[in-house]
Amino acid sequence: MIEFPRITRNPNAKQSRLGIYLAIAFAAILVIRALAVFWTDYLWYESVGQTSVWFTLVFTKVWLILGAFVVAFGVIFLNMWAVDRISPAVPPHPDDVDAELVERYQEWVLPRARKFRLGISTFLGGMVALGAGAYWREWLSFRASESFGIADPIFGNDVSRYVFELPFFRAAFGWVFQLLIVTALIAAALHYFNGAIQVASGRGVSSGVKMHLSLIFAVIALTKAFGYLFDQWSLVYSERGGVFGVSYTDFNAQRPALNLLIFISIIAAIILVANVFMRGWMLPVVALALWLFTSIVVGGIYPAFIQRFRVDPEAVTREAPFVQNNIDFTRQAYNLADVEVRPFAASPNLTGADIAANRATVDNIRLWDPSVLEPTYRKLQEIRTFYSLPDVDIDRYVVDGELTQVMIAGRELDEENLPAEGWVTETSVFTHGFGAVLSPANAVAQGGQPAFFVQDIPPTTTDEIFRIDEPRIYFGDRSQSRYKIVNTDEPEADFPDDIRGDRIVYGSYTGKAGVQLSSVFRRAAFATRFLNLDTLIAGQIRSDSRLLMVRNVRDRVARIAPFLSSDDDPYLVVFNGRLIWVVDLYTTTNQYPFSQRAETGRLSREGRRSSLPEDFNYIRNSVKATVDAESGVVNLYIIDPDDPLIRSQQRIFPGLFKDASQIPAGLEEHFRYPEGMFRVQSDMYLKYHISDPKEFFSLVDPWQIARDPSDSSTEQFRDPAFNRTAANPNAARPMSPYYLLLELPEEDKLSFILMQPFTPAERPNMVAFLVAKSDPGEYGELIVYTLPADSSSNGPGQVGDFINQNTEISAQFTLWGQTGSRVVKGAMQVVPVNESLLYVQPIFLRADSPSGTTPGGDAGGIPEFKQIVVSFDGEIVMRESLDEALSV
Repeated sequence: MIEFPRITRNPNAKQSRLGIYLAIAFAAILVIRALAVFWTDYLWYESVGQTSVWFTLVFTKVWLILGAFVVAFGVIFLNMWAVDRISPAVPPHPDDVDAELVERYQEWVLPRARKFRLGISTFLGGMVALGAGAYWREWLSFRASESFGIADPIFGNDVSRYVFELPFFRAAFGWVFQLLIVTALIAAALHYFNGAIQVASGRGVSSGVKMHLSLIFAVIALTKAFGYLFDQWSLVYSERGGVFGVSYTDFNAQRPALNLLIFISIIAAIILVANVFMRGWMLPVVALALWLFTSIVVGGIYPAFIQRFRVDPEAVTREAPFVQNNIDFTRQAYNLADVEVRPFAASPNLTGADIAANRATVDNIRLWDPSVLEPTYRKLQEIRTFYSLPDVDIDRYVVDGELTQVMIAGRELDEENLPAEGWVTETSVFTHGFGAVLSPANAVAQGGQPAFFVQDIPPTTTDEIFRIDEPRIYFGDRSQSRYKIVNTDEPEADFPDDIRGDRIVYGSYTGKAGVQLSSVFRRAAFATRFLNLDTLIAGQIRSDSRLLMVRNVRDRVARIAPFLSSDDDPYLVVFNGRLIWVVDLYTTTNQYPFSQRAETGRLSREGRRSSLPEDFNYIRNSVKATVDAESGVVNLYIIDPDDPLIRSQQRIFPGLFKDASQIPAGLEEHFRYPEGMFRVQSDMYLKYHISDPKEFFSLVDPWQIARDPSDSSTEQFRDPAFNRTAANPNAARPMSPYYLLLELPEEDKLSFILMQPFTPAERPNMVAFLVAKSDPGEYGELIVYTLPADSSSNGPGQVGDFINQNTEISAQFTLWGQTGSRVVKGAMQVVPVNESLLYVQPIFLRADSPSGTTPGGDAGGIPEFKQIVVSFDGEIVMRESLDEALSV
């Protein structure tokens, strides 16, 4: 009988195979989802008519990676091939420490040398190439470089060299340098494993190895010379001198040191090439020592010596011309170079005749504070819990033939407070907000409530200009990332029935926005993207149903225009019967030479972070975006064609932008100067109003934003214990800029402006105020009105203190507080009237709720306008109306 050997099974083999299968399955899932996201992204870009943007973004990254891979693969493969030709494998010497390891390498690799080279070159080339895809922005900007027509005063380069070209040069240098280092390490390792480097045995390095490595390091040295050139150009971003840009030490020590390092790098490259024909490594060692000495002594110690012993003792004089460069280029970068400076008398004698002569200004003084009006709108006009009026904005309309400042808020869907839960309810039933609320900024209705122009659901209006034919808001300012599926068999909740308030009127989406779910493949792709099976299997979805995603207007614009940043405050416009969102877009860079970095601390508005980058030193409001609230259609209009950055964007994305001439007639009248841009400019102007470089360096006359005496911030309504004048007397905050509709001094027409008062640093008196115009033909004009230096004018904070100290007003506040109401002081407005300043602060009352906050999260009842405080001519009065206060 023949006995066969028993096969012993490995008990862990089954588990190992299971682990492999699970890993393969997991990888397959990741790949499938990535493909689903990739395809659905394309479908979304197709739905908004911007597939060219998608192709530009995708193919730029793909071609960069492919091109980098070809280069990296070729360099690594050729050097590996050269190793085998220069130093054919020889057995290791027995005395070598790694002799056994080298033998095993040669036994395994030599029979598979070609496959080994291909495998290593492919793997390392791929790893190095993947990093190149991250430089797609730099590459596109480099290709679409646009001249600024401004030469830097140190190197004579056009500003475009730094904004468009230098970022790509530095990225390319870093990538090439990395590739060369990897190549050198691979070459040295392979020479060692081939037996051409045998240190322990005393054989040393063969001549072929020396030649190969010398040439590689020569290329590295030459590449480093370009790196030093880029470092030299980057001195325009130096912060050594106290301001941004080339300083005295940079110009007189660091720049020559970098020139010397460039020269030494070139010499080192020549020496390394010459070393191919010479014995030993003495010359390369000398070159390396010289480079290290120059880097440490000339590149580091010498500039520090110059700074300490030549510059610091007389810094003002030596740094003055370089500070002047910083002043000039910073003003250019923030569009402050052409600020018009006008004197303002700030006369304390504001007469009745002055008020009568400036009646248009007085009649348009805003009585309502947006922060106070927001909870008023919410309590009176949200109608249902699933609606929200999250933000009140300011605009102007012609009402009864008069230009009138208006407060407006869109009634958006509140996705956190839907009356029911479930995928169908959240996705296909509650899909949109409905209508808007508008009221004049300068009028109060009976009971201290807003005098509505537009209110209720469906919207009722008082004037044809506010007619809303399409009130549905599918795309909004506060819309979340949840997708919606519309035009299904499930009716959409439209609005509450005006007869039976407990019944909802239903409707169906009739627009063309979104991706049509016309096939099971599309549904499967979106189900995979959102990891939700219902999108695939839900029975109410039809072939003509549409999926709406990227519904937040800021996110929507950011997807279409990825190079631009958006203002944090999109605002709604009622235009030709439709609701249109206006989004201000900015071009920014952190590569503008000599320009100071922006102060970004005030960019957050009531907790909403601006999408502006935290690190930039150039900004333009070059584009206005409009987004239809119902159809989601996005239009991008260029309003500053002189901006080189937006001209570059036009070249990168042809067809994406429209000229200002294509703005629909009447819509431009609703454009306003953006608050985010103005905050940045105001903050920079605090120091950069100083023209003399010596005074600037010594900070002879710095300003600060005037102190805000109001207590009408959002936290005031969320926390009933918050009180700026009592509980938190030191909680002073800078005054926010505010919109006004007025006749500026020496002008005879109403202008819609944005204004920011200034005071001297650490002083309360007012020193100047900055104004930005918004009207067509004057948009973006900046004017600073400077008050006399030989007299003192009260700042807003001082006036706020005087109001608190007024016995009559304080007694009235106390009396109101004893009746269970809380006094809320609205935002103070400093209004220039003729050559005088009028200080206006509305006073609101709000009943405290027993529990401190209402279920909606608001502290207390409905704020109502009660009285208004006016200060002029040294007097402070509080009356029920502005006319009464001004007639005292």
